[in-house]
Amino acid sequence: MAPQLPYFAFVKRNMQTTEITQESYLKTKAENDLLKQEIEGLKMYFQEIEATNNHLISATWRERDMKKKLAETIEELNQTKKIVENQNQRITESINYSKKIQQAINPTENDLRKQYAESFILYQPKDVISGDFPWLFTLGNYTYVAAVDCTGHGVPGAMMSMIGSLLLKDVASCNQVLMPSMILRKLHESVVETLKQDSSASNSNDGMDLAMCCIDNKNKQLFFSGAHRPLFFQRSGEITVYSGNKFPIGGMHYKGKNSFTDQVIDFKEGDSVFLFTDGLPDQTGGPEKKKLMSKNVKTFFEERSEKKFSELKNNLVEYLSEWKGNNKQVDDILTIGIKF
Repeated sequence: MAPQLPYFAFVKRNMQTTEITQESYLKTKAENDLLKQEIEGLKMYFQEIEATNNHLISATWRERDMKKKLAETIEELNQTKKIVENQNQRITESINYSKKIQQAINPTENDLRKQYAESFILYQPKDVISGDFPWLFTLGNYTYVAAVDCTGHGVPGAMMSMIGSLLLKDVASCNQVLMPSMILRKLHESVVETLKQDSSASNSNDGMDLAMCCIDNKNKQLFFSGAHRPLFFQRSGEITVYSGNKFPIGGMHYKGKNSFTDQVIDFKEGDSVFLFTDGLPDQTGGPEKKKLMSKNVKTFFEERSEKKFSELKNNLVEYLSEWKGNNKQVDDILTIGIKF
C-alpha cells in the first residue's frame, strides 16, 4: 500500500496545480485575445484593401470613360477647328477679292501722276480693305480730286466706300462742271436717299467726311469745299489751312441745314496742296502716346517743302511709322499731295 501524503501536503500540491492551470488559462486567454485582435486587424486590413480595390476599379472605369469622352471632345474640337479654318479661309479669300475690287475702282497714284507729275497718294488701310478712298475725275480742263473718309473701317467701311464712290461717279457724270460745294450737296442727298435715312424708321447716321477740290488747270484756280476735312495749301514753304464746313455727308444730324461753300484759291507753278482723312492726324504715338494732330502734319510738310514728292511720300511713311512705334494703327490713312 502506497504511502499517503499528509492532508496539508495534498492540498498544497492541488493548489499549486490549480495555480499552474489558471496561469496557463490566463496565458492562453491572453494569446487568444491577441490573436482575435490580430484577426480583427487583418479583417479591417482586408476590408480596406477590398475598398481600395473597389475604388481603383471604379477609378479605372471612370478614367476609361473620361479618356473616351476626352477623345470624343478632342475629335469634336478638331472638327470645329477645321470648320473655323475653312470659314476663315473663305472669309479671307472674300476680303482679299474685295480688296482687288476696291483697288480696281479706286484711282491709283499713276492715274494722278498722269495729271500732275509731282503728286502722290499715301493709302494705308487699317485692315485689308478700307473705308477711305481717293477720288479722281477729269472733265475738260477741270480735274476733281477728293480724299474721302467713310464711316467705319474694314468691311463696313469698305461697303460705304463703294457706295460713296459709285454715288460720286453718278453725280459727276452729268457732263457739267460743278463746283465742289454742289457735288457735296448732291452727294449728301444721294447718301440719305440710298440709305433711306429720311425714313422715320431709320436710325442710320452712316456717311462720310471728305475734302474735295476742283482744279481749273487752264486758269490756274482751285475751288475747295470740305465736309469736316481741311485743305492744306502750300506756297514758298508756308502752309495756309482752309477749313471745310462742319457738316458731314449723310445722316440726319443737321436736317435741312447742311450747307457747303466753296473757297477759291489762285495757284501758280511750285504751289502744293494736301488733302487727307483723319487717320493721319488721329494716329496715336510719340513718347506720350498722343494723337499726331493736324498742326504736326502741317509742320511736317512745311519742313520738307523743298523735297520732291516721290521722296516726300517716303519721308511721310517713315515719319508716320516712327511716330506710331508699337502702337496699333487706329484708323484708315489716306493722304493726297499735288505740286503744280
